Amino acid sequence: MNEQHHDHTTNDLRDLLPAARPTLAVAPAGLRRWVARNAVPMAPLGPGADQDAPLDDLEPLRGLVGDARVVALGENAHLVREFGLLRHRLLRFLVEELGFTACAMEYGAAEGRAVDAWVRGGPGDLDELVAPGRPDAAGVRRLGLPAEVRDTLRWQRRHNAVAAHPVRFLGCDIPTAGGSLAPVLDPVAAYLATVDPGALRFLEAAREISEPMAGGTVMVPAYARLDLDPAVQDRLTTALARLLGRFTDLREVYTERSGRTAYETALSDVRAAVTTDRAQRAMAEALAGAPDAAGFAARERYLADTLLEFLDRSGPGTRVVLVGHNAHIQRSANAADGALAVTTMGNLLSRALGADYVAVALTGNGGETVENVPDRDHPAGMRWGRAAVPEAVPDSVEALFTGLGGRPALVATRPLRAYARWHGLPEPVRTRLDTAFIEVPALEAFDGIVCVPDTTLSEDVQE
Repeated sequence: MNEQHHDHTTNDLRDLLPAARPTLAVAPAGLRRWVARNAVPMAPLGPGADQDAPLDDLEPLRGLVGDARVVALGENAHLVREFGLLRHRLLRFLVEELGFTACAMEYGAAEGRAVDAWVRGGPGDLDELVAPGRPDAAGVRRLGLPAEVRDTLRWQRRHNAVAAHPVRFLGCDIPTAGGSLAPVLDPVAAYLATVDPGALRFLEAAREISEPMAGGTVMVPAYARLDLDPAVQDRLTTALARLLGRFTDLREVYTERSGRTAYETALSDVRAAVTTDRAQRAMAEALAGAPDAAGFAARERYLADTLLEFLDRSGPGTRVVLVGHNAHIQRSANAADGALAVTTMGNLLSRALGADYVAVALTGNGGETVENVPDRDHPAGMRWGRAAVPEAVPDSVEALFTGLGGRPALVATRPLRAYARWHGLPEPVRTRLDTAFIEVPALEAFDGIVCVPDTTLSEDVQE
């Protein structure tokens, strides 16, 4: 380690976002009236809500989804109870009523293989497999999946036990949200031990550098990299690049020795390791006060490509429900000189799939949300706290939903956008991400928006 001092290290990544300077004094009354007339009310999500209740209130979703192959369900913050409950009902509707065949998630692709086996009836305990705080094989305490998602996975297992066509689970993300290479390097090592032992030297070189700085989120290695000699970081990048080169150069040899499926799985894991290295570098640069929107795009590319590759190797009737943060699923790209990924997973999927991709954002007004604060001294590199949901700024999409009552409400954005343009009304230019309002052309970024009143936090939030 090369002890370097960084005078410009930021303590809060939100400081890197452009300050929310509303372009309007009040939300357009005409758009608020349109939303009040046309928003589709959904079943309440308060205490005692029955997750197995009939899904009649979700029928308007049928027209919004149409024949799309991928429907993305978002959230403006992780670890929000109501978002998890609502997505559970939406997933049930898409599977039971529209015949969707897989659930993909912003979760490690390598780790997701064990989850897929479990939801299809495999052995084991789900909490041991995915609950937050449990150590992985390398001893790193994982971020895991919150209680509401675990309940949905239990439903999926029950559904699959009697369904003619089981619903697959697919992780699309880099390992442990970028905090550790172990979930991908370990299976790759096992693969190479029989296919090409000579390539293990590249893997072990990468493991030697990456393991000491691993953590439960990308923030742990990002902080560690602030003090890591650039030459050491370059050795890690070089080792992973040589490993990836070996896999691509010897594709035919590897495929003959292992079979195509095993090769493609191992190749995906190597690509995940390369992408994780780049994601860690990008986060370290952001912490140092020099965010690079192009650098953050590496993870978005892996998320999108993992799903597209799944579609390519699956049958023509495959339809996927994709669960991820609004910032990942949005159709629109971000500013090239900003602090967010210039291309998003949703932007890439929209380019590839066109109308076969539908993105539905989940947001909220009132209640509480999660506040993510980077903290170098925290075991996860960040801490999660409770924060009051800020009042919607006038030029945000959330401002159009104020005063709608105590039930979630769905709006299709295409007719709302057409109404705004026909009447010359200003469209919303912001949406909320955690506790900040960021610049996103919401009516272009999403095909549907659900606003949930009075959100609360998952029971798994540890302050």
